[in-house]
Amino acid sequence: MNIPTLSIIIPVYNKGKYLAKCLTSIIAQDYKDLEVIVINDGSTDNSEKIAQEYQTIDQRIKVYTFTNSGVSAARNRGIAIAQGQFILFIDADDWIEPDYLQRIMHHTEQENADIYIWGITKETETGQYSLTPSFNGVLTQEEFLKAFVKEQYESRRGLYGYISNKLLRREIIQKNNICFNPTIKQLEDYDFFLSYYDHAQTVRLFPETGYHYVTGTAYSSGSMVKHVNFMAMIDIHLKCKGILQQHACFTQENQRLIEQAIGGLALAMFLEMPTVTLSAIRHDICLLGQNNDILTSIQTHQTSFKRLKSLILKKQVFLLYLYLHSWKNYLSLRKRI
Repeated sequence: MNIPTLSIIIPVYNKGKYLAKCLTSIIAQDYKDLEVIVINDGSTDNSEKIAQEYQTIDQRIKVYTFTNSGVSAARNRGIAIAQGQFILFIDADDWIEPDYLQRIMHHTEQENADIYIWGITKETETGQYSLTPSFNGVLTQEEFLKAFVKEQYESRRGLYGYISNKLLRREIIQKNNICFNPTIKQLEDYDFFLSYYDHAQTVRLFPETGYHYVTGTAYSSGSMVKHVNFMAMIDIHLKCKGILQQHACFTQENQRLIEQAIGGLALAMFLEMPTVTLSAIRHDICLLGQNNDILTSIQTHQTSFKRLKSLILKKQVFLLYLYLHSWKNYLSLRKRI
């Protein structure tokens, strides 16, 4: 059996409405040296049936069904099964243009890099628009780590955390035990790629598009999240900070941007608290107070919520309780107007 150069991993949960278009766009590609690993994550619709039908049409498609465990676990299972030299993730509700893979894989023949990053086209209810990296060329790890933070945090385009615009070397993933954390429900892709960036010595960036990221679909990972875990998101930004420091890439500008992000999430923990109670406030203050980097980020955070920031830093639990109730009442009044 020939081992394919490229392994495409597609996690599927109740994507019957979109899956056929996704798989059709893949098997129609000019580039043929690939395997398609479909991880059916316990779908209750016709997703498995559709995937199996395509498996009979094209032997490069392999369908595996597991009990529902979430998208991160599904992707980890795909990585474990993959045989290709390179790994590419595609979501089941997205699709790719006919020459997409040929254009992407051409870069692996031209430049030997540890990771390849390009752009995407976002499809929304009102239209579509493309995002591409600001950089074009091969960067060393140091150059990339120093540069990507500004685009990721300041422009908020998120390209360096998106799952589907990157080509990875399976050897690097396996050698360094890089995997998705199934306990994280927000920024889990960014967390995974931070681990990969930590081990990528060379990065090739180019302004290609051709991947169509369809937003607002049913059962997308974002729509499945019922509760925002702000602390988990803060931990991911702290992880980024740690990686930058480890590689001597933590510039003053990077420090400002990351601390601003952490500080904003810390304030959001209180502003978006589902139920405001004294015990909940004490709990969150205790969590934040366990890490001096978080406290520093709150102190330096530029915000119009100066009173809230002061109360958090001074651990004024009862005054925070009154402040947050006033905030909730204000929001409620605005909805009525």
